[in-house]
Amino acid sequence: MHYARNPAVLWRSTSRGPVLLVPGHDDPERLGGLAAVVWEVLDEPLDLEALCDEAMSLLDHRPDLSPCLDALLAAGVVQLG
Repeated sequence: MHYARNPAVLWRSTSRGPVLLVPGHDDPERLGGLAAVVWEVLDEPLDLEALCDEAMSLLDHRPDLSPCLDALLAAGVVQLG
């Protein structure tokens, strides 16, 4: 199973992190913290192990991505495939 950015989400990279417009939402949302890291490394679909490895390379530690991924999935920003 791979995690991927929802291709229907419009987004821009800014100096304060990615700003996303999710279909069905009226206002854009800015991702910060671990969510921004996950979004950045998902420039291609990744399985959980590869996603953790990529995040670790940016953070210098292996993060627990489960809560973050659950929130991104629930928000419709990330999808499983």
